[in-house]
Amino acid sequence: MSLELIQLFVLIIPPILYAALALWTRPLWKVIGFSFIAGLVMGCLNLLGDILAYYQGWWHYPFTSANHAPLTFYLGTVIFYGAGIMGLVGWWVRNRFGMRGGLILLIAFPFWGILRDFAGSAITHQTGTMIVWGTGFVPVLADFLHWGCAGAAGFFIMSVLEKLFVRNAKNGGKIVPSKP
Repeated sequence: MSLELIQLFVLIIPPILYAALALWTRPLWKVIGFSFIAGLVMGCLNLLGDILAYYQGWWHYPFTSANHAPLTFYLGTVIFYGAGIMGLVGWWVRNRFGMRGGLILLIAFPFWGILRDFAGSAITHQTGTMIVWGTGFVPVLADFLHWGCAGAAGFFIMSVLEKLFVRNAKNGGKIVPSKP
C-alpha cells in the first residue's frame, strides 16, 4: 500500500467514522465542539509522543525523513481517536455508565492503540509503509503509555468541559456554565 493511499484513507475514513459515532451517541452541538478540542489535544500529544519515540529509538516511520509521521496522520487521530472515541464515546459512556464506565474506556484504549500499531506494522511489514519498531520491551511500554496518556488527556479535557458547561433544562436545553 503506498503512502498516498494511506494518507487518502486517513483523510476519508476518520470523518466517516466520526459521523457514525455522532449518529450513535446523539450529542448536543456544543458537545461536538468540545470533542474536537479534546481531539486536538490528543493529536498534539500523539505528535509529541512520536517525536520523543524517534529520538529515543523506540519507533519511527520509514517513509519520511521527518521525526514524525506526515501531519495528515495526526488529523486521523484528532478526528477519530480524540474527538470520536475519547470525546463522543467518552461523553456517552460517562453519561450512561458513570465514571466506572469511563475508567474501563481509559484502561481499554491504550490496549487498542498498541494492538492497532503492532497489527498495522505487521500487516504492512513487507512494504515498509507503517512503523519500524525498536528492539526490546521498552517500545511496547512506551507505545502503551503514549496511547494511555494521550487518551486520558482527551478524556479528562472532555470531562472538564462537560462539567463547566452542563445541560440546563430550565434554560431551553442550552448548555450554560454550571453553578458552584
